[in-house]
Amino acid sequence: MLKKSVCLLLCVFMILPLFTACSKDGKEIELVAEGFSEYVIIAPGGTDNKSKAENKAALELYDAIRKKTDATLECKSDAQSGNSTEPEKAKEILVGATNRTASKNTLKELRAKDYVITYENERVIILGGSAEATAEAVKYFIDTYVNEAEKTVTVFSKRNDLVEYAYPVGHLSINGVPLQEYTIVYPKAAKDSTSSTLITYYTAIALADFLYENAGILLDVVPDSTASSDYELLIGNTSRPESKAVTGTTLADDEYLLMQSGSKIVMMGNSHMVAGAASALVNQHFKSQGVNVDIDATAIPTTAQGKTFTFEKATSAILMIGDGMGNNHINATLADNTLKDFVARDLPYQTFCTTSSQSVLNGKTTYTDSAAAATALATGYKTLNGYVGMDPSKTSRQNIREVAHAAGARTGVLTTDVITGATPAGFLCHHSKRSDESTLQKQINNLNKNGQIDYCLGSVSTLADNARNALNQLSADGSSYFLMIEEAHIDKRAHNANMQSMQDCVVRYNECIAYVIAFVMLHPYTALIITADHETGGLELINGEYVFTNQPDPTEEYWQHTDEKAPAFGIGDGVEELLKSDTVIDNTDIAKFVAAIYGNTKFGQ
Repeated sequence: MLKKSVCLLLCVFMILPLFTACSKDGKEIELVAEGFSEYVIIAPGGTDNKSKAENKAALELYDAIRKKTDATLECKSDAQSGNSTEPEKAKEILVGATNRTASKNTLKELRAKDYVITYENERVIILGGSAEATAEAVKYFIDTYVNEAEKTVTVFSKRNDLVEYAYPVGHLSINGVPLQEYTIVYPKAAKDSTSSTLITYYTAIALADFLYENAGILLDVVPDSTASSDYELLIGNTSRPESKAVTGTTLADDEYLLMQSGSKIVMMGNSHMVAGAASALVNQHFKSQGVNVDIDATAIPTTAQGKTFTFEKATSAILMIGDGMGNNHINATLADNTLKDFVARDLPYQTFCTTSSQSVLNGKTTYTDSAAAATALATGYKTLNGYVGMDPSKTSRQNIREVAHAAGARTGVLTTDVITGATPAGFLCHHSKRSDESTLQKQINNLNKNGQIDYCLGSVSTLADNARNALNQLSADGSSYFLMIEEAHIDKRAHNANMQSMQDCVVRYNECIAYVIAFVMLHPYTALIITADHETGGLELINGEYVFTNQPDPTEEYWQHTDEKAPAFGIGDGVEELLKSDTVIDNTDIAKFVAAIYGNTKFGQ
């Protein structure tokens, strides 16, 4: 992986993009002079989001030229009504991914954040590898070529302005075939959120994300029901012959299979080890050789042989919390096939975790609340129910997010609860009253204002999608990071004894876990802990049926927390020592383990 010095170099390059081939050779070509132009602006004619964004960029160019030069150029879509195409003419300014041959050929050479401005055959091409990059290209064109003082727009016949983003790797290929020619293929059934192979689908998504973030390559991700193409990256047990040919290969639980079969790349593994194969592809065969250095992978094995997956020294951590999720919440969701597999249970390291707060230890109550539980998981200190980020004496205690930030890592908090909820507050705030939302919000606002947190979002609906956004943002450019992710509504639905809704929340949490596991495998310098803060509702199996039992007072309308141990799962460097199957840990042990990753080995009480 990229070392810190390289990351600093990347930051410099990202502020100062790389320019190549931008000499003013050739004669001047006046596109606009004296308020007149023969040129027509051509924009993409599609209705997808990318085309809409590039159409907007084309209109911004049109407005800038009109305002700065008094010339009104005709601005057209490259498609007429129906399916007909606007005829190509000579003097055109092509903005974005139009259907013109010149645009298509140029786009093949661009990565997501690269853009180019060039002149050829009486056409100006203004194009980026993405809609955002095209917008940057238009801005650059306006600043560089539109002369408001002289009211002209002038380019040069042999000038080619290519602005390359500083990616960790350059152009990628496999035995000379550009990676852009490939498609990522997964088994169709794996996309089902209740599927036992959900990890396979999210491995495909995580692989596509990795290639986009690190190489600027945006590959299509399709099910195996899609027609076969020449070049494919096959994830898991797809219906393709190349996958079927190696289905019988015996693989140990810590082994993966990565091989080239003809023009296809096959990736297989038991459960999360399919992501181990994807990790080997990008971290071994596409490993960075320097900023924007091109790589041609020529040594991918051609025989079906299992390889052992190993993690790197952990420099980053993810903590996932299923609020209120006891072991029986998982069992109840699996029992009636609402969920076919809880993916965390397939991980090699798992145990149980005690959750008692100081209020329980003092004999004042029989269960922890979310505030005290979050404080223990975040600070390594037991505290009284209702306190966040403080010990029982109301002394503020440093949390693991703050430790990570102080060590130079990017940090984030993501939750389906409001951002001032007890669990996120345990990682963001220091206060003796969890219900004081105004004070908590002020503290959170100050963190955002002062740049002390990089990603902070609550009340999200699709947890997996938001976790995906957060992780790719926090880990960009090889940065060390910490992220806490909470699914809060398992607890809320259990309080109401709403079994079906609670199960739906476990399914949602499981879906997020599947993506995060795949992400961690592709970023093997990450340690992942998956747990709960406490159990809610006293869910038990009675006469073959799961029922909520802990309603201490018949006059109350909701089921309470219990002091049951919470399940804990994980992967990554050092996790095997924390989560020993024959040892019950305490929630404060998790905080101490994470703090040590960022250099604090004397954390907590």
